[in-house]
Amino acid sequence: MEGRKTVDFESLKRNAALLGLQGLTDDELQSMLREGDVDGDGALNQMEFCVLMFRLSPDLMEESEMYLEEALQQDMMDI
Repeated sequence: MEGRKTVDFESLKRNAALLGLQGLTDDELQSMLREGDVDGDGALNQMEFCVLMFRLSPDLMEESEMYLEEALQQDMMDI
């Protein structure tokens, strides 16, 4: 997603481990992309990506929220 506002297959593949999706095959990642791509443009916009991640793993979203809270707390301590 570097500089872009969408996630395409290559971006999803490159960042799969960071998203807790390590071990998925290219076919599985392509299937995920198709499942989440509501507007059919071949990529996930921010809303499509968030909805897909929430549907695939509510636990992943809780973990992400925890990391966000930790980052915000650290940021506040740096002020």
